[in-house]
Amino acid sequence: MTTSTLYRIRPAGPGDAPDVASIFNETILKRDATMVLDPVSHEGMADRIGSLHERESLLVLEDSEAVVGWGIVKFYSDRPGYARTCETSVFLRRNLTGKGLGSMLQEALLEAARKAGFHHIIVRIWAANTSSIAMHAKFGFTEVGTQKEVGYVDGKWVDVTIMQCLLGTD
Repeated sequence: MTTSTLYRIRPAGPGDAPDVASIFNETILKRDATMVLDPVSHEGMADRIGSLHERESLLVLEDSEAVVGWGIVKFYSDRPGYARTCETSVFLRRNLTGKGLGSMLQEALLEAARKAGFHHIIVRIWAANTSSIAMHAKFGFTEVGTQKEVGYVDGKWVDVTIMQCLLGTD
């Protein structure tokens, strides 16, 4: 799908589940970017990859040795009126953030969303995660608002910023 001299982005397969789960678990344990609070298993992630709808995508970012990141395009809601709206998320190995890899994944996710016929993309970002908010703004996402104290993690309230991007598809 997308390549650079050092990295390649491709659709995930069942064999990627251990790496995808491991990367997600790094973020879960860091407690700074997801409301999922319990680590996920390789089997659970394999089920998630295998149960994606044909319009949804889970993409992996790999270097010459291993999967180092992943991103997903998933339906925003199962209600029929939202059929042209999706949500994206990006996760990287924690030691690789801030190097432009999240932007590589987001660009590929936007392409996948367009090809799948989505018109509107939503992202939900912890309000304190200013680097993710800035990265999404580079791709035309605009802030819709911030939900105050919408999450509760480890005894602390979490504010979440909602951003949207219109793809301009018919």
